[in-house]
Amino acid sequence: MQSFIDQVSGPARLSYLTTHLFPSITIAQAILETGWGKKIPVDPQSGRPSYNLFGIKGVGPAGSVTIVSKEVENGKTVDRTSAFKAYYNFQQSFDDHAQFLLQPKYAQVLTAKTPEQAAIELEKAGYATDPQYAEKLTNLIKTYDLKRYDQFAPEETIPYPPWKMDLGKRALSEGLITSPEWLSKLDEPMPVWAVFAVTLRMLDLLKNNEKKDG
Repeated sequence: MQSFIDQVSGPARLSYLTTHLFPSITIAQAILETGWGKKIPVDPQSGRPSYNLFGIKGVGPAGSVTIVSKEVENGKTVDRTSAFKAYYNFQQSFDDHAQFLLQPKYAQVLTAKTPEQAAIELEKAGYATDPQYAEKLTNLIKTYDLKRYDQFAPEETIPYPPWKMDLGKRALSEGLITSPEWLSKLDEPMPVWAVFAVTLRMLDLLKNNEKKDG
């Protein structure tokens, strides 16, 4: 078990540096969704591994792998034939997973203060069909002390100072920006249209607050 954690903890931590998704959460997801690496989709003909840790469907950098997987629908487990993305390594899988979560419906996952809260928000956002998804993630984090991978030494390089990420997350939670994707672009020059968009968003929020107070 620890050997699988050792394989995925590095990619999880590197992914955190650009998206700030708790490594403990993404490691727990990889464990849960692959059964400790035993259920990673493999091409049935060539035996080529897909390195797909999160069950993301579609075509990836290394193509796709078509397999039969089990999914829960209306409380029942059913078989589904699907094409899953294939990658060249685990890092690509973690990075693609992070990009997948940069959707507006997962905003509360990125702004969560704790891994436990992030797990709950993943379930609420409908990330998985398992009704006990959050509980299972939380149990894995606690049992295997995965929070230790959320700790970073001061000398470790991060793309943004903590205060920038805090501002970005607050802007997201307050509704000033509507897409979590902005959190990966904090150092990019802001075009005029984006300035207008944020300003107008602020005006809309002020107007709505005035209506509530009135």
